[in-house]
Amino acid sequence: MPEQFEDKSTWQRILFVALFWLIFHVVQFVLLAVAVGQCLFKLFTGSSNSQLAQLGHNLSQFVQEILQYVTFNSDRRPFPFNDFPKDGVVIEGEKTST
Repeated sequence: MPEQFEDKSTWQRILFVALFWLIFHVVQFVLLAVAVGQCLFKLFTGSSNSQLAQLGHNLSQFVQEILQYVTFNSDRRPFPFNDFPKDGVVIEGEKTST
């Protein structure tokens, strides 16, 4: 049997890829809820919600980390194995940091 079939790290990586792929699909629904919430907020108040914008930004960064990991472009495991993304968010052309 070839070495790669016996290597535990290969099987561990495959398991984590499957796990993060499932997490990716759950996060898609959360992002949909954020998008719908922003649309409703804009409709009823005339402006977007900065907290929802921040959440959407952080979740999109998390999705990017997941996709980098599952496509083998990164060996860094996403949250909860590393910090959750907390970068600044761009709102109406301005950069604000958190």
